[in-house]
Amino acid sequence: MIDSRNNRDTRGIVSAAVAQLPGGTATMHSLNAGMVIHREAQIHYDYLSEARAFAIQLQSYMNMKLSPDAVTLVYEEVFGSHGKMHWFVHLRTPSDYGRLLDLVDHDKAFQDIYQEDRLPERGGGNWERIFVQGSFREHVIVPQHGFAREAMEELDPRSFLPPARHQIADANAPFLHSGNCGVLVLRSLQARYESRDLARFYLSEWQTAVNARLGGSATVAQFEEMWGTQDRLHLLIHFRDLDACHALRQLEATDAELRALMGKPRVDLRGERAAWGGLFETGSMHDVVMLAVEPNRH
Repeated sequence: MIDSRNNRDTRGIVSAAVAQLPGGTATMHSLNAGMVIHREAQIHYDYLSEARAFAIQLQSYMNMKLSPDAVTLVYEEVFGSHGKMHWFVHLRTPSDYGRLLDLVDHDKAFQDIYQEDRLPERGGGNWERIFVQGSFREHVIVPQHGFAREAMEELDPRSFLPPARHQIADANAPFLHSGNCGVLVLRSLQARYESRDLARFYLSEWQTAVNARLGGSATVAQFEEMWGTQDRLHLLIHFRDLDACHALRQLEATDAELRALMGKPRVDLRGERAAWGGLFETGSMHDVVMLAVEPNRH
């Protein structure tokens, strides 16, 4: 397919996430999930290959047992913390997490993957030795609700919240998501309490503008942290490749309409006027740049 707005062929997307999945297709991903569990952990530098092999083996078994109701994809940080691994578990509803817990507690094959000696020639050890103690972190993000383009009765009743796909206009197709993008960026920001609604609306306007201008090269979806830090907002920015990352930076620097949007003064609950930067806590914006782990890379 050729995207007429940038004259780029979108069939050639190269994503290791595709290779992680049976048939090369994610039945559940960042644009159609009702919620996403994001887990991260730091790998001991000496055991990078063993960690990748463990993560892919575990992910493959989870997907075999739980798909299409839950689909897990494995990413690795490339610009940020070296050896940081990320799992994205895509679910329809919180109750689907119960199936995963049942797998952990009662499935022998799953437990064997966890307990397998992965360092037989290096003193022995399983995943507990491969990852840094205390480094596992997990938080739940849900699609930003209130911006769906469809009426509630048109949405899938099985989904916990309207999936992020409903934030994006049909005209912005073809869409990139966690199951087919070349590069995944998780951008996190802390909204100021007095401008919490304005912050969400600004991000919605920003993502709409970016999706319209970079369709086929980038797709942005907005999420919010749940059961964690209040007003912690997240953007999943799905890029075709690293060149598309540069295209976004160029867009923010040169596109007159986008620059006007970013500079537009907004009035918060205190009656104070601020451009986009005043809607968020200074220093809270953090980008994590990731590539999907290649199943055969050791």
